[in-house]
Amino acid sequence: MKTIAYVLMLLIFLSCEKDFDIDVKENVPQLVVEAYINNELTDYNYVVLSKSQNYYAPDFQSIAVGGADVTITEGTLMPDRSYNWDIRSRTILKETDNKRLPPNFRKGVYFDPRALTDPSHALRGIPGKYYLLEISVEGEKYSAITSILPVIKIDSLTSGYQFIDKEDSNKTKARITIHFKDPDTIGNRQLFYRRVPENQSNFGWGGLLMGRSSIGSDDLTNGQYIRLTQPYGYLLGDTVQYYMASVDRTVYDFWDSYNKARNDEGPFSTPVSLLNTINGNNVTGCFSGFSISTKKTVSK
Repeated sequence: MKTIAYVLMLLIFLSCEKDFDIDVKENVPQLVVEAYINNELTDYNYVVLSKSQNYYAPDFQSIAVGGADVTITEGTLMPDRSYNWDIRSRTILKETDNKRLPPNFRKGVYFDPRALTDPSHALRGIPGKYYLLEISVEGEKYSAITSILPVIKIDSLTSGYQFIDKEDSNKTKARITIHFKDPDTIGNRQLFYRRVPENQSNFGWGGLLMGRSSIGSDDLTNGQYIRLTQPYGYLLGDTVQYYMASVDRTVYDFWDSYNKARNDEGPFSTPVSLLNTINGNNVTGCFSGFSISTKKTVSK
């Protein structure tokens, strides 16, 4: 009887509806650029190139793009707001078949070759400097500029605020608080990445757990001491390492828009546009300058 009632209700519903032809057009495939430069981890300075397929694949998990010419050049910002690029610093990034990297990092991912063989001489970001990313692939040229902000040190990590996680077999967990002083400059933002027992063997920024600070604009906290308790719970005894990446507003806004787009529910939900920072035709992505400070603690 339930089945018959359901079918009758469905027929009544359909009889009241008009027919609509919804034309969801294929979008033009875009080059997707995920690029990083930081001051601490030379093997975490890399560029990922991929090609998006259609509306239903808006993330970075698409087709790898190999055979590109990729360079990063260091420079300074001049008083007239122009850039002075040091051609001698130009670094050529290459794809690699180094077995230290997982297979998915050996095509379409570009490193300074020295990052895995001679890290002391590999590409490393310097706080206060600006960096020019240039890409040439498939007859097109792309570029982006980012900066490495002054390092904001994590003073300490403290553990506490224990609670029972009913959704995880009633395990006792604790939260971690990050202590640091906001610099006396307007416009800086922080992104937080964390390495925990479950992702110890993961590689790359995408392999770490990411959390965005909810400080928002630092107009009200500018120059103040910050105690930021993260919402995540950790098992007692877990070793947790936090990477605090200080970034400029454009980088923060991109990753904020990316996380919102990643949580999008498809073509009939409220659309979210990625705040692209890459110059060129049919391209989206971000060149992220990270000023890294890191600390490790044990959850208790």
